[in-house]
Parts: sequence; C-alpha cells; structure tokens
Amino acid sequence: MLALVGCTEVSPEPTNSPRTYTYSIFDTGAEDIDTLPDAAGDLFADLTQSMSRYAGDDNGTQVWAVHGIGTEGPKVCLVLVAHDVASTGCASRGVLEVGRGTSAAYQLVPDGDPAPDSSVKLAENVYVVR
Repeated sequence: MLALVGCTEVSPEPTNSPRTYTYSIFDTGAEDIDTLPDAAGDLFADLTQSMSRYAGDDNGTQVWAVHGIGTEGPKVCLVLVAHDVASTGCASRGVLEVGRGTSAAYQLVPDGDPAPDSSVKLAENVYVVR
C-alpha cells in the first residue's frame, strides 16, 4: 500500500520580488536514474514540461528535485522516497524544505543562496539538514 506524507516550508519572498531563482541541478542532461520511481509517478499530474533530477540517497531515503510548470506557474519540488512511500513538497520560488517526520529535512536551495546551517550537500542545490 502506498501512503503519501509530506510537509513543506518555503522561505517567504515578496511576490513582486525582482529576483530570478535558478537551480543548477537542472542544467545537466537527464540520465536514466533521474526518472521518478513509480511511488512518485502520480504526484505530478498537474505539472507540464517537468524534469526530474536524482539528488542521491540519504540513509535509505532517495531524493529527487523536480522542476515544471503547474497550473499557477513555475514550480520546484522535492520528492523523497523511502520504503516505497513518497513525500513531496513544491514551491514557486525560494528555499523549499520537505521532511519525513524524522530528524532529517531536505532543502532545495536556489543558486547563490548559502547552504543551510547544520547541513550536508547531497547534490547541487540539495541539502540534508539534521
């Protein structure tokens, strides 16, 4: 049975902020490992032109970053999969954090922003925060 759990926090940014947010993790070409697993396949039915990039494995939790166009504009998302259970969170801009209710949280950080305190870099723009 597949369960879906997730929590998301986004650092607030003014909607009229002139800043353009980029995430270099999406600059490379896709490889087979970048394909989202079946456990996460239905989570992004509302995204078009989406791309996913595998960020790595953290103690059995596999992490993907996803970028696409949603019904309300561009979105970036993090997908966490452990034991065939997917968690996800999405944001339109800024720092995105997704947790699984454990001691670790995962952040997608825009280019140019500092790494989160007490974090380990999992991939470009993706950090594990303990």
